[in-house]
Amino acid sequence: MKRFHRPYLNIVSNWKIVYAISSIIFIVAIIALFTRGLNFGIDFTGGTELTVKANSGATISKVRSTTGKLGYADAQIQSTGGNTFVIRVPELKDQQKTKLIDGLAKDVGVQKDKSGNYIVNVNDVGPGWGAQVSRQAIIGLAIFLVAVIIYISLRFEFKMAMTAIIEIVHDFVITIGIYALLGFEVTPATVIAVLTILGYSLYDTIVIFDRIKENSDQLTRQSRKSYSDTVNDSVNEVLVRSINTSLVTLVPIVSILLFGGATLKEFALPLFIGILSGTYSSIILAPPILAQWKETEPKYRAYRDRADRSATARAASATGTGAKRIAAKGATPNQQSKPAAVKQKAASGQGKGAKAPAQKTQQGARPKPKPVNAPKVAGAEGGAQKEGVVAGGEAPKPKQKPPAPKAAQPTSKNLAKSRTKGPGSGKKKKKKK
Repeated sequence: MKRFHRPYLNIVSNWKIVYAISSIIFIVAIIALFTRGLNFGIDFTGGTELTVKANSGATISKVRSTTGKLGYADAQIQSTGGNTFVIRVPELKDQQKTKLIDGLAKDVGVQKDKSGNYIVNVNDVGPGWGAQVSRQAIIGLAIFLVAVIIYISLRFEFKMAMTAIIEIVHDFVITIGIYALLGFEVTPATVIAVLTILGYSLYDTIVIFDRIKENSDQLTRQSRKSYSDTVNDSVNEVLVRSINTSLVTLVPIVSILLFGGATLKEFALPLFIGILSGTYSSIILAPPILAQWKETEPKYRAYRDRADRSATARAASATGTGAKRIAAKGATPNQQSKPAAVKQKAASGQGKGAKAPAQKTQQGARPKPKPVNAPKVAGAEGGAQKEGVVAGGEAPKPKQKPPAPKAAQPTSKNLAKSRTKGPGSGKKKKKKK
């Protein structure tokens, strides 16, 4: 059974692609905010809120159809249970309020109290309340950012704290930019959800920073890794954990978006956008920013230079080893026999037909001895030879030694004599006294 290997993401080395994608999304969000603007709800712009107790069988679609006929197609309608509906429309005058209530009573059916009056609660919401909510949200966001800087600076370091702030701003701008681009209405629930996703995004970032700090503390002068390599390793170590946490968190949020009411959807939508953006920025955006900023320090710059030199040396060594292996393989007889023979034949200009007789001659009879040069003759021939040397300019060839005479093969007669001439054979000589 094959073992599954997780892919290794080299995020820091691909920082150009990461910065390009994030910049495009960020710029689109900024343009949407300045051109389209946010669609603030009644809580921020002011208006009239009606709480209506309808008859049994009333639905949100029926109520929306009635408000649309009366010219309030953009009315916010929520069901709070027990056939009770909350309707928010722009600020109405008394006559407009009466007309709206009568239309609801006619098409949907509105319950009456004992006095015969419709059970309807009308409240006028001024824009001051929305402005107060916005002001309090801004103050809370500022306090949150300051607390983040202080905590991360004390727990880790200042550069990690500022990297986290950049990530938070990135997620915040993208979330509200999508609201502006798609025209979603901004309500108090939206503000609460945005503040919530900032905390969630920060949690995921802290997990990654903690692993980076743990691994970077092990870097020494003998290490072959740079700070960027350590950041890559740390991100890949917690990658599965971060993705699984985000997926588990998104499951109930998607369920609320699909099956929840209007009030829950107002809270779930920014959560969904913010968690996706926060997961992306924690894993993809923050690590390259931190790695490049840290490697501006002399200590980590030296680590980077040493790691580059080590990588270059390993690459050169691998290239040399590969060339030696190729040369060794090319020198083996099996690989050299056919190509070398073909090259030799092409170089010498000999074909198969010309080489075959030579092979037979070598394998067959013994080669004939070279002829012996005739001895020099004094007189005219010697003078002619001398003149030839002087005229031609060529030195005479050295004499070749005559071939050694072959040893006589022993015959049967010689073998018999050798046997009789051994020690103790024949007549013994008498010793003289």
